[in-house]
Amino acid sequence: MAWCFLPSWIDLESVSISFDLPARTVLKRTGVAALATSSATALRLTLAPALLRIAFEPYLVINLPPPLGDMGLQQIEYDFRSGAMAPNVFYTGGLIRVGKGSAEDEARAFMRGLVTSTPMAMPPYDPTRDPDLVVTVRQVLSNLESGASTAVRGARLSARLTLRQEIAGGVGSDGFRIPTGATIAASVDIEGTRQEIETAPRVQRIEVDCSSAVLLKGGVDQADVRRFVVKRGGEIAVERVEPLGAARQAAGAESLVRLFGALVAGGGVALDPQRLGPSVVEGLVKEEIARALRPALVEWVRQNADVVVGMDLRQVLGIPAAGGDVA
Repeated sequence: MAWCFLPSWIDLESVSISFDLPARTVLKRTGVAALATSSATALRLTLAPALLRIAFEPYLVINLPPPLGDMGLQQIEYDFRSGAMAPNVFYTGGLIRVGKGSAEDEARAFMRGLVTSTPMAMPPYDPTRDPDLVVTVRQVLSNLESGASTAVRGARLSARLTLRQEIAGGVGSDGFRIPTGATIAASVDIEGTRQEIETAPRVQRIEVDCSSAVLLKGGVDQADVRRFVVKRGGEIAVERVEPLGAARQAAGAESLVRLFGALVAGGGVALDPQRLGPSVVEGLVKEEIARALRPALVEWVRQNADVVVGMDLRQVLGIPAAGGDVA
């Protein structure tokens, strides 16, 4: 499904942002009841075309004075089409189990507080048609922190998407291509306070699982990179790769030897892959692929810095304009 803040060739299934909240963080207090974390808790906001979900792991505790029984809150779902809010509230102990309906009402009030002052507060709402979705999400995060007793720091963003058209990048005859229909699952570690994340997010690490990302060397397909990590500045670490072309004709370690030989041919590497163990060869292959991919990735980011509305990918990833120093 096309989203206004993304190019039409990206089909985004859903996106989530997670924070770690310290123990005893109070998110909402009403009368004698408090909605709080009992231990270090992961808070996860998930945005999909039809809903916003906030989930807690482990669950939040709704503390009540004895002998009333405490309750837990695992998650709340907000239906953008109808405006309905569905909290998952349950008893966790105590002698007198009353007030569950009131606790669910307070959970709904907590969700309403998150979306206040945003277009999400007025159903029916369609996030895919919101041209200022980045601004909308920033306001939700601001509302979250204003209601908590402790400021959140750092975040992990995760997304699942499918490409509607091929994307490719390269430097000379070397580069990469991700074919039409490829699926990508990415997890992004972002550094900073909530205010810093809003104004100038700094990505520290991106873990990418891709159904296919083909490395080209000398204009020839050499390897299909299925899992890799991108660090700030564009450094790449390859974790899973499958040989293509001539290298694929052999099996096991021999295929890695052939791939390694193809990648370093003429590169001045004084190593004989036939004399190295399979694990060493595999490590060298991955290093060589990472070196080959980095220039193409950096150039692609420079040419597509504004692919996400409201963000400059060069700043976010610490990749300078041509000729500059990496941040």
